[in-house]
Amino acid sequence: MVYKLPIFWLKPKNDFVFKFIFGRGTKQSNKLLLALLNDVFNVPKGLSLGTVEITNPLTFQTNVTDQYAILDIRAKVAGFGHVNLEMQRVNQRNIDKRTLYYGAKLFEEQLDKGNEYRDLKKVVTINFLDFSYFTTDMYHSCYRLMEKRTFEPYPDLLQLHFIEMPKFVRQDKENLIHPNDRMAKWIRFLTNEDDARWEEMANQDPIIENAVDMLRTVSMDREARMLAEAREKALKDINSIRGEAMREGKEEGRREGRREGRREGKEEGIREGIKEGKREIAKKMLMEGADINFIVKITELTESEVLELKDELN
Repeated sequence: MVYKLPIFWLKPKNDFVFKFIFGRGTKQSNKLLLALLNDVFNVPKGLSLGTVEITNPLTFQTNVTDQYAILDIRAKVAGFGHVNLEMQRVNQRNIDKRTLYYGAKLFEEQLDKGNEYRDLKKVVTINFLDFSYFTTDMYHSCYRLMEKRTFEPYPDLLQLHFIEMPKFVRQDKENLIHPNDRMAKWIRFLTNEDDARWEEMANQDPIIENAVDMLRTVSMDREARMLAEAREKALKDINSIRGEAMREGKEEGRREGRREGRREGKEEGIREGIKEGKREIAKKMLMEGADINFIVKITELTESEVLELKDELN
């Protein structure tokens, strides 16, 4: 089949594009999400998880230009539980805590609907990271609760998945990825930077052909393309703000350490400088109108510290 091609292709790891493909709530989008989940959980071939329902589908009214917006995908999977997926491009050095918070919120939301504790369903978070975070060489880590000494697993109510895409890309270049690795096709799709390869990838697997078709659709939609580009700029802005503030904080720490003239003073100065860097981030986020709770999560300052900074700005 001959398709009309876009002038240029958007990148699937742009979190707006990622949600357009997997979290729009349409029949085609749900089909792709279900196929992805089957491979993440390594469901035996010929079997499948139940139907998926997106509880926060993407709309073009979503404020994707807000650099602090979170474009996660939340879904209920029949007979399985609740899943939260996120494409995380910027290393805010808090993804371990952030994903726990999202998981806890999914438990909380189940109780908000009048369920009893015994009715709580499994919660799974899946984080696609565009950076390396853990020390393990494995690109796909899955964390669950277990007893410390006997390693007896806790009832399977919470799973935390981290897919570190740079590790996969490096291992793929070195031919270290097993031919039967079911996640390989998805990560190659998500990380592809060569527009000439989309047709080749589509021809290799029917489900990836569907994903490429969705990518083609969003790439040719003028409004969607503008939103994706605005989202890309917003993420670069927040990365720039964090980098600038952390550099300022570290430099202040060095100056403080030199003034103290002692090793202890230098170390304390660096710690205080990093803290000052976090305060600078919080101030800039406040001036951008970011939510207090979100600022607390990003900077790891206390709520009272953020409110105090807000008073200073007023």
